[in-house]
Amino acid sequence: MTGKTTAYAERLSALLRERGMAPARAEELVAELTAYAAEAGSPLEEEFGPAGELADQLTRREGTDAVDGPGDGPDTWVWTADALQEVELLARFGGQGWEAERLDRLGRFVCRRDRQTPLRWSYRRETTGGRHREQLTARLATEGWELFGTWGPFAYFKRPEAAVTGPAAQLSAPPARPRRRVYFAPWILVTLAAAVAVAVATVLLAGSGAGLTDGASLAGALVGLTAGGLLGAWAWRTAARRHTG
Repeated sequence: MTGKTTAYAERLSALLRERGMAPARAEELVAELTAYAAEAGSPLEEEFGPAGELADQLTRREGTDAVDGPGDGPDTWVWTADALQEVELLARFGGQGWEAERLDRLGRFVCRRDRQTPLRWSYRRETTGGRHREQLTARLATEGWELFGTWGPFAYFKRPEAAVTGPAAQLSAPPARPRRRVYFAPWILVTLAAAVAVAVATVLLAGSGAGLTDGASLAGALVGLTAGGLLGAWAWRTAARRHTG
């Protein structure tokens, strides 16, 4: 572990003990959370938030605090990601006990997690449509997969890991709900911003009646728009090829 990770883990362990958690249980929880963060490739604080807030959530979940205890209903969370990351993120969050109930009208994943008996979930994304989608859904249903949403050419399926591993699918200490709700790669945001800038510049030039008569300016705008379109098409085709099997 890095120095920051070690410091965070030690502080979290101390806070859990201060809040009445048994030392052995506190160490077990910290070890599980550290393993989750290492697998995700994120610093502990970035993945789970401030140590004090996380300690409060964990002690409430363990029943050491009577307020907002495990019987008060499921945790809920809504998040979204670009097509190149969402399969990997679904696997990560499914391993943390998050069940995607549906996709909302914006294509975001609407998730819940049972506080008393959280279970791991498996996900897969398939590229299909029309009648083929109906046939695929029927075939996967025999393996325990359930269709929970569609978005464009993609169909999303879920299955509780208990269907495969049994009791081992239950989580003893799931991590806190992630603080982030949006997961987009920086290069995608830069590409979108550049495309918007080129489009705005083109409209302004057309409106002013100047610039578009300049061959160099027109050529530059067309090159920018073409490059952005090709890059977007490449990203979409790459995403369509990537799905869980």
